[in-house]
Amino acid sequence: MIHDSLSNLMQYAPILDGIDQISNVLGNAYEDGTYEIGRLLVKVESYVPSTFSGSFRAHESAATVVVMLEGEELFGLTYSERCKGIARDEKGWLAIDDSPIKAVVTAKKGMFTLFLPREPYALGIACTNSPSVVRRMTIVLQP
Repeated sequence: MIHDSLSNLMQYAPILDGIDQISNVLGNAYEDGTYEIGRLLVKVESYVPSTFSGSFRAHESAATVVVMLEGEELFGLTYSERCKGIARDEKGWLAIDDSPIKAVVTAKKGMFTLFLPREPYALGIACTNSPSVVRRMTIVLQP
């Protein structure tokens, strides 16, 4: 996982194939919804974060970039080893329901978080007692 300011995104070009496409997507405004743009599957959503559901997800072969557009929330991570033996769905996603949180990051407006393939994460976790609406863009770089 990489968690950094959006202004530093291009510095990760050597390790993230397709970063130019991601930069182009970020340069445009999108309504809430799901878009397929070249190799990118882009989901823009607005919601109120909630308590941790106990579930993590990871993609078998795709990197995922999450960009906070408004507000803040927590992202939980668990051990990559938890992906072993987990069946993937038809789109390559793994669901992990029986793992503890090993690390937490606070995602704020203007930040991005890169999750590499087989790196389990949980999004949408409220970070205060009074949750407010957040808006994020999740970009899956399809292999």
